Amino acid sequence: GLEREHAGAARQYGLGITPWSPLAAGFLTGKYERGDARARGEGRLGGPNPFGNSKFTERNWRVLEVLKAVAAELGCPPAQVALAWVSAQPGVTAPIIGARTLEQLQNNLASLAVRLTPAQLEALAEVSALPPSSPASILGPEIKRLIFGGADVEGWR
Repeated sequence: GLEREHAGAARQYGLGITPWSPLAAGFLTGKYERGDARARGEGRLGGPNPFGNSKFTERNWRVLEVLKAVAAELGCPPAQVALAWVSAQPGVTAPIIGARTLEQLQNNLASLAVRLTPAQLEALAEVSALPPSSPASILGPEIKRLIFGGADVEGWR
């Protein structure tokens, strides 16, 4: 997920976003498989994670499946698709990559040539959508309907 706590303000004020860990510490490269020992917490991504739960959640596996399908359509590695997707997000100036080898750096830079179709962008956005968080939950259509009685109300500009 993109730094959603900052994305709206950055777009509003014309600031660029440089998302870190766009490959989810290697998870989105496609090197992990369900059932693999590393995916059971025995590898670098296992154990305590200061930034939240394990990368090996059902939601993340679904994201990886769609990412791999798009990569297969385009004939390129999943990492390139992941980087192309994050780079295509509104307000993103450039993702912060963490290549460890020259090959990884070249692979990451090749993502600049990847062009995702609107359908591919939509599929990736849909599967990776984060659940609304507070205060977004009070801005949903159901709450707006209760507060404004179905009237269209726009904020100040």
